[in-house]
Amino acid sequence: MPDSPSGVQPTRIRALVIAAVVGAGVTFLVMLGVSAFALTMPSVPWTTPMLMFAGAVAAGVLARVTYLRNHVVRQRQDPRRAVSTLAIAKALLIGGALLTGGYVVFALFSVGHIDAPLPKQRLILGLVTAASAICLVVSGWALEHACRTPDDDENPDT
Repeated sequence: MPDSPSGVQPTRIRALVIAAVVGAGVTFLVMLGVSAFALTMPSVPWTTPMLMFAGAVAAGVLARVTYLRNHVVRQRQDPRRAVSTLAIAKALLIGGALLTGGYVVFALFSVGHIDAPLPKQRLILGLVTAASAICLVVSGWALEHACRTPDDDENPDT
């Protein structure tokens, strides 16, 4: 039996694609249910993409600080803080992928009625929110990358 790699492995693209497909599938089923029962289609407020983008910026700042601490200054971290930071990175990656898939389907669900103002607004806001969710994925990737410990050849102390 081959040796298993030690430590936490980086999030694979396959996991992100699966999360996006699950988010898209759940959203598609919900939107089908809403239209089948002639319910009012949900709308996305402008605050949603703005808050998601603000979260992505905050995660980007955390990624930069973590990278500087781990790779430039080489300061030893508190293990609880390191695990918490990595958990935030993983949550941003998977959650951002789920939201991206969901909001893309939400936006594309209105394409057939683009002449009306409300579906047009749903399309635009859905795509803007999906772009904000992609920003969450990118900032999560940067944070996960910053959490990696420097290689032994990078470390001048050894």
